[in-house]
Amino acid sequence: PRARPFPISSQMPGISGAKTTRALRDAGYDGPIIGMTGDPMGCPERNEFEAAGLSVCVDKDNSGIARILEEIRAHALDGEDA
Repeated sequence: PRARPFPISSQMPGISGAKTTRALRDAGYDGPIIGMTGDPMGCPERNEFEAAGLSVCVDKDNSGIARILEEIRAHALDGEDA
């Protein structure tokens, strides 16, 4: 079975999105991880989050939400033949 998209926030209670993403990748998860952040492009926190192993990183705004939905739909359609 294919892995499903995993949306994750950059800032969560108790652990950062970057640490969670690295832990998922280290545990062998190779499915899509869609990062969501309010941090601006180029800031150290966003750079760390993106470098942790995200498949894509989007802003927490209307365009980012639309992008997340596109990613999930595309992944769902890719899996129809499976």
